[in-house]
Amino acid sequence: MLHLFGCPHLDQVLRGYPSVRPLAAGWQRRIPLHQLFPLLVHVELFGHSYTHQAVSAARQALQL
Repeated sequence: MLHLFGCPHLDQVLRGYPSVRPLAAGWQRRIPLHQLFPLLVHVELFGHSYTHQAVSAARQALQL
């Protein structure tokens, strides 16, 4: 979610993760999969302006 909607200090947040719990291998490849549901909710709630982003995330998730 931080990546999807923009976290102003995302790089610092991600650097902090390993000190608490390391991210699983391949986590970056799974970002579109985790973004798909929130994007589909946004398509339903806010209209078609999120459709392209949702379709793109779905296509990327299917390539995992």
